[in-house]
Parts: sequence; C-alpha cells; structure tokens
Amino acid sequence: MTIYSVFTQLNQAYLLVDLSDWSIPVVNARAATMLRQTEKELESSDLWQSRLKPLLQARTSESDLVFHIDSAIYQARCSEISAEEHRFLAINLIPFLSSTSHQRDVFALLDNLGAYVYCKDVNYNYTYANRQVCDLFGYPLEEIIGESDARFFGAETAKSLVEGSDRYVIEDGDIIEKEEINYVPGLDEYRHYLTVKKPLHNEHGEIIGLFGISTDVTALKVAERRLRDSETKLSTILDNVGAYVYIKDSERRFRYINKKTEELFGLSSEKILGMNNYELLGDIQGEEFDHTDRQVFETGRRMACIETFNAGDETYYYWSVKIPLENDDGEVDRYIGMSMDITEQKKLEYQVREANRTLKEKIREISQLRDELHDQAIRDALTGLYNRRFMEDKVEQTFGDRRVGACTLMMIDVDHFKKVNDELGHKKGDQVLQLLATLMQDECRAEDMVCRYGGEEFLILLPATDIHVSFRKAEWIRKRYEVLVAETYSEAAGSTISIGLASSPDHGSDFANVYQCADKALYRAKSMGRNCSVMAYI
Repeated sequence: MTIYSVFTQLNQAYLLVDLSDWSIPVVNARAATMLRQTEKELESSDLWQSRLKPLLQARTSESDLVFHIDSAIYQARCSEISAEEHRFLAINLIPFLSSTSHQRDVFALLDNLGAYVYCKDVNYNYTYANRQVCDLFGYPLEEIIGESDARFFGAETAKSLVEGSDRYVIEDGDIIEKEEINYVPGLDEYRHYLTVKKPLHNEHGEIIGLFGISTDVTALKVAERRLRDSETKLSTILDNVGAYVYIKDSERRFRYINKKTEELFGLSSEKILGMNNYELLGDIQGEEFDHTDRQVFETGRRMACIETFNAGDETYYYWSVKIPLENDDGEVDRYIGMSMDITEQKKLEYQVREANRTLKEKIREISQLRDELHDQAIRDALTGLYNRRFMEDKVEQTFGDRRVGACTLMMIDVDHFKKVNDELGHKKGDQVLQLLATLMQDECRAEDMVCRYGGEEFLILLPATDIHVSFRKAEWIRKRYEVLVAETYSEAAGSTISIGLASSPDHGSDFANVYQCADKALYRAKSMGRNCSVMAYI
C-alpha cells in the first residue's frame, strides 16, 4: 500500500504535499468536502497559492496553522514524513473553535459521545456544531456555520425554537433546561431531545450567543427529568455512557470521573479526585497506567492502547483512548480518557488461540501417525529396510529411466541361516539379520535401495553403477559381515553370506530378467561352497 492510498482512505481530513515541488498529490474525501475542492482544483486555487502555501512555506517547524474559509475557522496540524524517497507534509484539517479552556474541554469530550453539541450567535445562526449535529443535518460543518434552524428543520420549527427557548437565553441570559420535540425533515419523523442551553459571554460580559447540548432520547426512552445546570447535564450523559470516562491533568491526577469509573474503583469521586495513579492503585499497578499517561503529555498525541488491571486472581483488560487537550496557550495540560472493558473479548481470544494450538497439535499427531503408517507400509518391521512390495514398485522406475545408465542388482543370502535359528534360537537369528541390515545400510549410498526381499534374502539396487564396481562393493560387505558377526555375536561366529550380481542392460532391461540372472548367480555362489560373490554370465 502506497502512502497515497493510506492518506486517501483516512477518515480524518488530510492534505498530502510533496515538499520537492509543493504539489498536492492527495486531498482525501473528507478534506475535499471541507475545502470544497479536489487536489487539482485546490493546487491552482487562490486559497492555496495566495494563503495556505505561503503560510506553510513560512513556518519554522512542525506546528499548527489557523486559517479562514468563508465564515469557518480551521486548524491545520502539520507533520513532515519521508516515504518512497520523497519528503511530504501531511496536513490534518480540523474545525477550530476559539473558546475558553473549559468550553474546549466540554466540546472535545462531547464530540466523542452520543449528544448533539452546538453554539449559536445573537442572530440564532450556528457558529459551531459537533459531529453528531453534522450527521443529523447531513451537511459538513462549513455548510452549517452561518445558517439558522430554518434550513435544517423548516421555518415553523425554527420559529418555535427561537420563541420557546433561544431568545430567553440570548436576550435575558437565562439557562434553559427543557424537552424539545422537533420534526427532522431528513428523517421524516419527530425526535425528542433533552436540551440544555446557556448564554455565551465575551470578555466584557456581553452575551454573544448560546451554547447547547441536546440528547436524543427517542430510541433510548430515557426517563424524563430536569437538570439543575449544564454541568449536571454533562455528568448525566457521561454516567450513562458504556465506558469509563475520566480527565487527568499533567501531573496525572484525576480531575473528573464518571459514575462507571467510581464503580470500578469502589470509591466515590470525592475521594478519587486529586489522586494520582500511584496513590490510587499502588506502585506496580500505578506504573501500568502512568506509562501511557506520560506519553500523552510528552507527545501531545492521541493514544490508543490496551491496559490491564489486576484485582486479586482476576485480570481485567481495557481498550483505552486518551485525547490530549490544550489550554489557551496551546499547551497540553490535561487529557480526556475513555476505557472499554474488553476482558471477555480477551478471554475469547485466548480460547481461540488455545483451540488453534490444540488443533495444530492434533494435525501434527495425525501427520506423524500418517507418516508412521506410510513407513510401516513400505518397510520391513524387523530390519527397518524397504520391503518387497516397495522394492518392486520402485525398481521398475529405476530400470525404465534411461538417464540412470548401468544399474546393478545384488542378491544376498545368509548361508545356513536355518542352522542359526535351530541352534541359537529365532531371537538370535533376528539379531543376526538386523546386524546384516545395518551393515548394508552403512556401506551403501543414499541413492542405493536396500531391501529385505524375504526371510534371510536381501536385495541391493545400485543405480548408475556397473557390475564390476558393484562386485567390489559385494566383496567388501561379505567380508565385513563375517568379521562383524563374529565380533558381535561370538556364538554365531562362522556365519557367512553368499552374493549374486546381475546388471542392466547386460542381463536385461527390466527387473524380472535382471532378478532372474542375479538369482542364478547366487545359486552358483551356493554351489561353489558359499561365502563368495558371483557375477551373472553375460
């Protein structure tokens, strides 16, 4: 995946600028909607050539820029990256609010929750709307700013909102807490909202608009209740979110926790607020959480991680997202955190891993058993040599392969083996056969095929080897056997072997003919007094 496709697929609004020529290879969908221009349109526009490009070229380091488009204010977060032998400037476009530190905290928090958050000016036109409001209206933020409710709800509903609440907030400075029922044309239905509206003041104490929070309670069927002030309303929303929500300052001390977080620690918010991780959790567990907390303040970036919490014999797992917040000086002095309990998911992952491990083990056992069964099917149980069936299957391939050239068959028989069994017993006889089998394997090449053809009769197939070379090999095996059996089993001393040899193509082009000739040669070796090697007649 190229860097272009990565930034094209991001949900956040991003521009990607090639610093070698200040071209714009990527304006992703969210950025194009925000700027109302594609990369080609933007690159030749006045907005880029006269405003944004000079600002970016004049910057002294990776920093944020603020610029206007119509009535909207945007923040451009810039980061230089290197990829594909180029240097790029990645620009994240974010709607920017000029507000007090406290208000920015509320906006940042509620932008991640299920509430509609908005601001209006004294003319009842929107100056801010969070993501959920944009989704409800079906418009991007820049098309909402400067518009009144008449565009989104219709004139009648807009008039009702002004007369029912907005004018009391803006004209009289009242704080309104009430239920509103609005017809939403885009949804073609009436929606019920619990709403809190309060005035916004400038530095002179003059009312410059209103700030509102509306919670859609239509589907949730939340019990109706009035809230005493906007902070109570905010706490109510957070207490009903299915996550642990908290705010910490740069000293990693808790400044806010919701009800679910209280239940997790088993302490009231009054006791927890002001405590740091170590004071609340102890040195070991405190370091677990403090590690990622420090990274938020050190990097100033959003953190997403898995954290663990040990409670006796039980370990809990949490997916945590920590969002840095800046004060009026642009310094990150606190963050908002949200944690979801994923313990059950982790247990399921463990079970799946265990099931996979067990399955792999079973597959390994089955494969091993299959290999063992295959080995048993092609090998002699006593000696471990190839058996007759396997030999006959493979030798025809060898004789039929012209690339092999000369191929010799060596037939070996233990002399007077019945006497060994009768005098020393079958167990000792088996040991003698095993000794011979080991000797033949040790003295043969990897490509040679050693087979127990039946009883005390053995075959050795030597590909690409003429009969004279094979004869010298036969004599070595014969003499070595006589010495080795005497050294290993003194009671079997004197046991010898006879060997007959035939080769292809001198004695035939197929196994049957070569085997017949080797058998005759072995018979001659027996008739010559045994304990010798004999080559077949040509």
